[in-house]
Amino acid sequence: MIVRRLRLTILLCLMLACSLVMPITSLRIATAQSPVILELSTPFAGQYVVGQWLPLRVTLRNQGPASAVVTVTATPADNFTKYARTLRLAAQTQQSLWLYVFLGQPTRAVFVTLAIDGIVVDQQEVSLLLRPAERMRAAIGLSPVGGDLFAAGRLQVADLPDHPLGLSNLSVLAIFELNEPLSTAQRTALLAWVYGGGHLIIGGGPSAVALQAELPVALQAAVIAGAAVIDRAPLVDRSGVALSKPLLGVKLAPVAGAQSIGNAEAPAWIEYPFGRGRVTQFAFAPEALADWDGRESFWTALAQPVLLVSTSAGASAQIAPWQTQALTPALRLLPQIDIPAFSQGLTSLTWYALVVVLVLVGGFWRWRRVVPVKTLVFVALLSTGAGLWWANANAAPAYSALRMTLIEVIDEERAQAQTVAVMLSAMPRSETMSFAYPVIPRPLAANTGGGAVSDSSGSLPQSTTQVTVELQPWETQRLLAITLIPAPAVRATFVVDQGRLRVDMQNDSPFTLRDVFVVYGDQLLFFGNLRPGARSVARWPVRFASPATDLSLGQLVVKDLRDNGLLLGRNADQIAQVRATLIDAAVAALPQRFDPGPFMLAWLDRDPVMAEQLTTGYGETLLVARPPIRGQGELALPVGWLRLDPAELETGQCLNGQGVQLTGELAELSLRLPPDLSSLRAETIQVRLTSSSAVGDTNLSLRAYNWSTGVWDAITFNTLTNISIPAATPYLRSGELRLRLSGALDQLGCVIATGGVQGVLP
Repeated sequence: MIVRRLRLTILLCLMLACSLVMPITSLRIATAQSPVILELSTPFAGQYVVGQWLPLRVTLRNQGPASAVVTVTATPADNFTKYARTLRLAAQTQQSLWLYVFLGQPTRAVFVTLAIDGIVVDQQEVSLLLRPAERMRAAIGLSPVGGDLFAAGRLQVADLPDHPLGLSNLSVLAIFELNEPLSTAQRTALLAWVYGGGHLIIGGGPSAVALQAELPVALQAAVIAGAAVIDRAPLVDRSGVALSKPLLGVKLAPVAGAQSIGNAEAPAWIEYPFGRGRVTQFAFAPEALADWDGRESFWTALAQPVLLVSTSAGASAQIAPWQTQALTPALRLLPQIDIPAFSQGLTSLTWYALVVVLVLVGGFWRWRRVVPVKTLVFVALLSTGAGLWWANANAAPAYSALRMTLIEVIDEERAQAQTVAVMLSAMPRSETMSFAYPVIPRPLAANTGGGAVSDSSGSLPQSTTQVTVELQPWETQRLLAITLIPAPAVRATFVVDQGRLRVDMQNDSPFTLRDVFVVYGDQLLFFGNLRPGARSVARWPVRFASPATDLSLGQLVVKDLRDNGLLLGRNADQIAQVRATLIDAAVAALPQRFDPGPFMLAWLDRDPVMAEQLTTGYGETLLVARPPIRGQGELALPVGWLRLDPAELETGQCLNGQGVQLTGELAELSLRLPPDLSSLRAETIQVRLTSSSAVGDTNLSLRAYNWSTGVWDAITFNTLTNISIPAATPYLRSGELRLRLSGALDQLGCVIATGGVQGVLP
């Protein structure tokens, strides 16, 4: 008997051990026998910036005899959010795709798993290296310097991601040679990345024509018109090292809005602003400087970020993280859940259940000998519990949502859309968001206060139109979805007409535009509502309105709507806050950044990004575009079009953000026109300097820089608020006016400088 028990015990132990070992063994066998091979690479050698997206290039090879449903999932270390791509891979085929992972905090690695039909068959680790935003530069082709100025090594075209999020780590991207043509997706990614703040450098020399042909038309800064001996002075100025060897290259003619650097007949390079970024197109090939001692200092001075903004995660060379952070105050404006209605319904049902109990007990009391009282009470309590459960499970939806979509038009064909969704439920709920275009979502972590916040720990699919979010009771869920969409057919254009500017608005989209504004600086031009197919024309005001120095552009727009009785109702305050926040995030008047516009702002009656519109909650969709300035002939621009460029100032801005604080006895001010007016030939310039201190102007002197002679010419004036510069042609070049103010500047306090120009637009 003892032997039998011992044998039985040993047999049970063996069976238990086999059951524990079998899952491990089956995983190993599945891994070893997997018909799909996973290969990973990162275009920037694992280098990344906190608060940006890491691109992973995934190559899948199916060596099996049948097709397979493959899921690739990437998870940052110390994080539970998973980013996944799912596809069906045919037998004996190979496919490459990009997977984007958001890195909201420093991390050492990203773990990537491969699953076939839901079974994990492989797992790999990608090591990462944290870098500051200003040092993240990359070059496609041979680097022009020997150091680590360009963080990544010699990249190929295949290393260029197919989405602007994959380039968000970079502050500078240089293209010196291409081993193959760029794809349509890569061109679009470049376009959106530059628009968001990137600095694109294009090489010149013998390969200039081939390189330019691969760029989107909107990024082509110049027209190539033959060969030339290049002006070397800009290179010497940037490096401080003499260059005696002749420099050969191509002759570049800048497009409208671009600026020649050096001799206009043979410029060294062209600088072209596009959105918040810039394109620098060279006339010479980088290898032409191979033997020059100033090569390192020149490239270091030139390959600098255009935009560096501070965010909660650190510095960023793209505007998108700042915009997301700017939207944070609006996240707490989630519409309240109508709790009283839910409570009243539950209370009514409870009283109903109690009445049922009394009826059952009283009605069957006379039959208590047939049916025991305990049984009746038990049935009554059971029916009451069932009623309460039914009330909790089938009550009116205690659910609230807030959706904000910001659509920025990049060019006539494309726009980038960012959708922020905030959801709150009183009961467990599975919410599926349907999009009209494939999106790349991520959780939006922000401390909004006023309740628990739940960060998504599930799997977020990419390049999908369906995103499911699991809501827990009274825990706020926030999601940010980014996508590229066709640009809505809404055209706003400034046109030179009889010496003035008029604005033409044409709505050829299927959406109704509500509360349309065209703005430049702090001047507003209101167009009202435009139905599909509608057209409206208005002349730009001959005088700028007095600026409200304590209000942002979003607050100015909301104030204008309120003053005209167009923002009324029970939720007017909530709508006003959401709209002002969205406008300020879109326009983003950043310190040390010259970008007064012009902009077109319009609210859409429905969101083109969402396939299904909100049935509960509240939503707003803002469309933002940059109207071009077209035409030629005489043009009179009122005071307000020439505006301060804070990037050219050595002094700090005033606390109100509307002027500069001058100190010492000498200061230089730079005023600029929009890029589309950079070719304007000035005849007369008016300048208005407004000081916060009531001091006299007798001890102050003013000089203007003469671009033709390189000399500062004295300007006579009676008062700072009315300065006229006649024969102003030599003082305005590429839309820039430079002024030098000397005297007791400390007494001026905060100075606001604006100007107007009368001239001819060729």
